[in-house]
Amino acid sequence: MSWEHAITVHTLDEIIEAGENLKAGKEIVLFCDTGGKCFFDDAPNPYLKAITAVLDGQGAEGWILVDVTLREEDMICFWRRQRGSEA
Repeated sequence: MSWEHAITVHTLDEIIEAGENLKAGKEIVLFCDTGGKCFFDDAPNPYLKAITAVLDGQGAEGWILVDVTLREEDMICFWRRQRGSEA
């Protein structure tokens, strides 16, 4: 079995745009601790749905999420799919 790989970077603005029902005026706050773990502070469901929408876009093209890294201003996703399985 042969795999191809991709790395995508999704900015915080892109994630926000992917959400359909974000409340106007509500600021997203992303915190990263000294160990490199990042999380959204007080993230209501629309933000989680926005991230899911970004991930689903790649999944629809046959990509499998291998790993994700959240940074202060963006999200880096590592993907793979079997060669020749383009959607």
